[in-house]
Amino acid sequence: MKKILNQTDKILTKVEENLIFILLFSMLMAVFASFISRYFFDAQLRWSEELSRYLMIWATFIAVSYGVKKGAHITLDVLVVYFNEKANKVLRTISYIVSSIYCLVVILAGIPFVNNLMQTGQTSPAMQIPMYIVYFSIVVGSILMLIRYIILFVNDIFYGKTIENTNNLDQKVS
Repeated sequence: MKKILNQTDKILTKVEENLIFILLFSMLMAVFASFISRYFFDAQLRWSEELSRYLMIWATFIAVSYGVKKGAHITLDVLVVYFNEKANKVLRTISYIVSSIYCLVVILAGIPFVNNLMQTGQTSPAMQIPMYIVYFSIVVGSILMLIRYIILFVNDIFYGKTIENTNNLDQKVS
């Protein structure tokens, strides 16, 4: 079980990192193309702003899942100082469960919303792409976050491995 979790975590991390890079780089290229077109050729690319906005939305929702893995989200650490490890483990368990329930609610509310957009055929103004593609990013991001919270829960509760924390404040200063 631990091997499967670690393999899933590694694959998910690579997919998220690469997708975030590709989406942000594509956004940068769209904005740069618009800049070049506007200032050197006196022409406006009407689709570039819309494309960059939608790429940023997708990158954001994928990065939210990656942030869960890295421990980059805002947390209330004030209780951690006052409780022992057993109580902290209970708090983390509650946090994982509440966060997972939130992800499930977003997924269960998002799927019918996206389905409704598919049925209505709403498209974006400039690029004429289906709007359900844009809103599907919320569902995908929530699914990725749910997977992350399940991995964190199992690793923490059953294997004693806590979250990766990118916070440098916890490290000793020499």
